[in-house]
Amino acid sequence: MNSTSNFQIKRIGNLIRYEWMSRKRVYLLAVTGLIALHIFFFQVFFLSNLGSMRWESEYYHAVYILGFIVLAWGIVGQSFLDLRENKSASLYLRLPASHFEKFSVQCLLRVVLPIISYPLIFWLASVLSVYLFELADLIFAFSGEIGSPEVFRFSSFIVSNAVNNPVVSLLILGMACLIPSLMFVGGIIFGKRNLVLMPISILTFYLLITASSLLLAWIVFPDSLVWSEQVAFNFPNIDQPEISPDVPILIFACMILIWMGVFLSYVVSYFKLTEREV
Repeated sequence: MNSTSNFQIKRIGNLIRYEWMSRKRVYLLAVTGLIALHIFFFQVFFLSNLGSMRWESEYYHAVYILGFIVLAWGIVGQSFLDLRENKSASLYLRLPASHFEKFSVQCLLRVVLPIISYPLIFWLASVLSVYLFELADLIFAFSGEIGSPEVFRFSSFIVSNAVNNPVVSLLILGMACLIPSLMFVGGIIFGKRNLVLMPISILTFYLLITASSLLLAWIVFPDSLVWSEQVAFNFPNIDQPEISPDVPILIFACMILIWMGVFLSYVVSYFKLTEREV
């Protein structure tokens, strides 16, 4: 019932209930599998560092970022699942809710909920991993003088001094939001092939931007590319010019473009949804 243009909480609740009843097993398996996968890798990391160092909270950062990318790829990328088959698409489009309500529920369940839940899942996996390690250590006594690994602390996840610069902070936050946003819009553009085609599209776009940037830098600054026995590229100084103290114009432009990409991902998703008719 796409003629319904107003926004009603009751219909939002019905859509969430419909999604849960249709895929509750998938949600439970996804959460359980994500926790189990993290616990497995944490145990591998803990055991691989025996005798050399004690696993501290700061060492979780790389794993957290990698897990976040996997979350964006495997969960956020599964947006608009009902539109991937003709039969389920027909049923989904006939549900008594507007396009905007269906879009809002997809954003809530595929983007907001996973991103909010992931820090808790990651922390819980680290706690269980440390407990399992300590239990095994009581039996086999293999940690020696190094001691048990630390549990992940949210306070340790701070991006150095760059956070003091608001533009750099927005740039980092934008890059964190861009990947799930692109995977979300890919769900309605590429359908079943989203998990393959969207990463390829992102990689291709990145390579094109990088190659064009290097070519432009070489044209403007010929000395930046040195041909000798080995090809070396000397990056020109990107700290100048500045639009304000400690804010290079290149960093500011990248921040604007990234947030435009985040915003346009959801705009495109919504209008692609409105194009679908029963």
